[in-house]
This record gives sequence, C-alpha cells and structure tokens, in this order.
Amino acid sequence: MDNKRLAHVLAILIMLIWGVSYLSIKVVVLEINPVLSAFYRFFIASIILFIILKKKYPDEKILKEDRIRMALGGFFGVALYFFFENYSVLFTSASNVAILISSIPLFTLIIQRILFKERLTLWKVLGACLSAAGIVIIIVSKERISLFSKGTLGDMMAIASALCWVVYNVITSRFKGSYKSITITTYQGIWGCLFLSPALLFSKLSIPSAKAGINLLFLAVFCSCIAYVMYIYCLEHLGATMISTYINLQPIISLISAYLILKESINIWQIVGSIVIILGVFMVSFGDKFSRDKFKQLV
Repeated sequence: MDNKRLAHVLAILIMLIWGVSYLSIKVVVLEINPVLSAFYRFFIASIILFIILKKKYPDEKILKEDRIRMALGGFFGVALYFFFENYSVLFTSASNVAILISSIPLFTLIIQRILFKERLTLWKVLGACLSAAGIVIIIVSKERISLFSKGTLGDMMAIASALCWVVYNVITSRFKGSYKSITITTYQGIWGCLFLSPALLFSKLSIPSAKAGINLLFLAVFCSCIAYVMYIYCLEHLGATMISTYINLQPIISLISAYLILKESINIWQIVGSIVIILGVFMVSFGDKFSRDKFKQLV
C-alpha cells in the first residue's frame, strides 16, 4: 500500500476515533473544568509520546526556525482549539458543535487559496460544499436546534475552534525541516500543555469518577496520542484541503455512536445526509483522479 492510499485509510480511522470523542468530552467536562480537562488530556498524551519519541528517535532535533512554529501549533491546535471545543460541548448541543465544526473544509479551501494560491478544482469545491450540505441535512433533521439564538456562546466557541484548526493546518503543513509525525505531535502537545497550565491555578482540583477517568484516558491515548500522530502523517501526504474534508465524517460517526451507546433514534433525513457527506468526501479525495483516468481512456 503506497503512502497516499495508506493516508486515506488512516484519515477514516482518525475520524472514527474523533467522532466518538464528542461523547467522551461530554462525560468529562461535566465533572472537570473544560480547560483543566484539556490540560490533563494532553499532559498524559505528552508524557506517553515523549517517552516513545526519546526511545525510538533519540536523535530527532527541531530546527531553530521551526521552534516558533511548533509553539504556534500547540497554541492554536491544542490550547485554543480545545479551550473553545470543550466549552462549546458544555454550553451547547453536540449537534450544534458538529455543524459548526463542519465549516473547517470550507475555511481551509478559502485560506489555502488566499495564502498559498492552491489550485481549487471543481471537484474539490463541489465536494466540500456537498459534504457541508450533508451535515446541514443531518443537524436540521434533529430536534433541539437553535443555532445563533439566545444563549449561543457555545455556538460561537465552536466556530472559533473551527478557525483555530484551520490555522493549525496551515502552520503544521509548512515546516522547514522534515520531522517524524510523532515528533511534531509530541512538541506541539507539550506546548499546548504549557499554554493550558494556568488552569491549574484557577480551577478547582478534584478526583474524577471512574467513568470520567476512563473517558479522559481514551481522549488522551487514542484521540491525542494515536490520532494526532496519524493526522500529521495524513496532512503531509494528502494536504490540508483534502484531510480537512474528512472531518465531515465525524458527525456521521457521532450520530451512529449516539444511536448505539445512548440509544438515540435515527431518521431517514439523517441517513440521506450521511450519504451526501460520504459522496462529498469521495469527490474531494478521488474526483480529480477519476477525471484524469476517464480522460486518458477517451484519448
């Protein structure tokens, strides 16, 4: 399996892990301050990753010109992103968060075009718009939707977290040096912990329940260690525009996991929306290749 094909497979696996993470975040932030829970999550993840990094790649060094970029990655992709996301999950419904987080691919297309003059093919634009439309179908089909009504602080924080992730993608895809995925993840996680550490001074410290502790470990080990390392790999081999489109799979996974774990019902419009999202992701990922292959056959 070549690197690009592997990256597509890993991207789907990442979204499976992150799609379920919304349920775990909800459990954790009900007991632990949202910022403090983010600190705990990345503190645990950073310790694990640092040990693995030093054992497996002891000679890996960060270039001087990339150190600030590593810190900025930790600031936007860890500290700010999870500050906004954890509070958004606490303040508003997971449905609202899902639809607003789905704006990442559209923001990414715009930023990549403006800053780096990335060529936006018709397939990429249509695919991103289609997958976003699919999420709108899923969310609107559910009850309790109140986007931008009174008490929308959580909704605004979800938008802020989406913008932070777009900035993170730009920062992490532009290093001067060549680094292992685990190296980038480790140092950005450490920086993220430093930026989140003031929460130790301003939050009430308490021992969480076993349920919250297990969910926190899942977030640290699977969502922050394993998934982040895989995401960096995918970012390197697929690019920011393509990998960000896979984020639109998260609401589908959240929907299914909520059905299986929380016994929530699924209606026909949610199924239709899921199909639309998958079609959109396929168009962004493989539309250009399909067009080239078809053109070659005609020639």
